[in-house]
Amino acid sequence: MFDIERFLEEKLNPVFRIHYALWVYWWPLWRSFSGRGILKKWDDCNMIKEGQTFLDFGCGTGDFSIPAARKVKHQGKVYALDYFERQLEIVKDRSEKAGLENIETIQSTGGTGLQAESVDIVWMCDVLHEIKERRAVLEELHRVLKNDGILAIHDGMGERSLEYTAGLFMPVEIDKKFIRFVKVN
Repeated sequence: MFDIERFLEEKLNPVFRIHYALWVYWWPLWRSFSGRGILKKWDDCNMIKEGQTFLDFGCGTGDFSIPAARKVKHQGKVYALDYFERQLEIVKDRSEKAGLENIETIQSTGGTGLQAESVDIVWMCDVLHEIKERRAVLEELHRVLKNDGILAIHDGMGERSLEYTAGLFMPVEIDKKFIRFVKVN
């Protein structure tokens, strides 16, 4: 458990529990609604293919890790990375219930621990705005992304994310909150 979680749990226990319950139980309901449009966007741009390696950076409870694992099939791999251990436990439970064996969880504050140029697609949904060290995280994602890889960001920052991606990634599609990038070599 991270220090901030421990602090919140110890000092604000009732508030922490209510917040966590809302996050864990309400967010998936919201994501089931909003996620349909995002998954349709994946299909429209033919973003994910069988056999690829997919990094869901800031995966939460796995709302996109699970569909990505189904799309890359057993030949592919999904790395579900999140800051919160509890979220990753939910991802593990959901993937087991779905019979998916191609999801590996990573608990991290920013570093992936993955080999350089080992990932085909990096996906960030509603997480970039929460990261303090955006440029450092994007540099790490640049490192692990293959030369022909894709970084796809869906975030309320929209085009403001371009401030942090300059020199690392070049946008190839901008659609409001959704931006798809290629790696600058």
